[in-house]
Amino acid sequence: MAEPKRKAREKRAVGADPLAGLDSERLASLLVERGEGRRAGPAPAEESPRRKRIGRRAAAAPRPPEELQLELEAPPVGPRVERPRATPFEGPRAKARAPETPPAELTPPIVPGPVAVVPPPEDVLETPAVDAGDAASALAAARALAAQGRSTQAVALLERALEGPAPPAEVAVELGRAYVRAGAFNEAEEALERAGRMDPESGEARLEMGVLLSKKGLYAQAVEALREGIVMECDAARGHYYLGICLNQLDRIDEAEAAFEQAVAADPGSDRAWYQLGIVWDRKGDVDRAREMYRRARQVAAKARG
Repeated sequence: MAEPKRKAREKRAVGADPLAGLDSERLASLLVERGEGRRAGPAPAEESPRRKRIGRRAAAAPRPPEELQLELEAPPVGPRVERPRATPFEGPRAKARAPETPPAELTPPIVPGPVAVVPPPEDVLETPAVDAGDAASALAAARALAAQGRSTQAVALLERALEGPAPPAEVAVELGRAYVRAGAFNEAEEALERAGRMDPESGEARLEMGVLLSKKGLYAQAVEALREGIVMECDAARGHYYLGICLNQLDRIDEAEAAFEQAVAADPGSDRAWYQLGIVWDRKGDVDRAREMYRRARQVAAKARG
């Protein structure tokens, strides 16, 4: 019985750990000697004979201390080099689509054009030298300036002419017209009232006062002044034209038609009067006659342009 028991004990002891029963200090020293102190995981799988031979040769070959030192040390940290990123349009296809820049010798030279001469502002232009005592010369020069659109110079010339000895009321009337062209309605009204005081029988002053009132939108007062001016003044075309404007604004269509008819009768070359007559016929519902008036207005304007 002793032999089978001994064999059974040997069989049970075949897979037992040979380090069992050792104290901790002895176990630690053995693990260090066997090189197992750094391995905490399970034992590696058995290597093939060829791997064992390669491993033995590698272990037998001594490694230089510089390589061991480089493995232990951290890799050197240098400046980070930013590599340019390619945009979505870079590449062979984008380069093929990009237009080629023409060489410098094929680029046409830039030829400077003529330098534009900018006219000086109106208030910088010199006022013509006119004798203030010569009212006729002052009026002629002021009307020439007004035709050139130089209302400021016309006003300055007429103001100086009014300071002369015994100026006629016509100078004040022309001053009122110049102020109207400049958009200075209050100054224009003062000048026309002064003309009326200088010559109470001046139909020209009364007519220009009616024109001024029509531009200010005072149509009812303008109608009265214009009718008086038409009776006193010979400029029937200008008076009837502005009278028709005021009557049309007051919805007095028939009276406006009569006023414009008299305006074109006094001046057949007034394209504005023909056009306003077309507007009146349009408002009255006569489209055919309105078109005829518009056609005449275009003809007159074309003839005036030459």
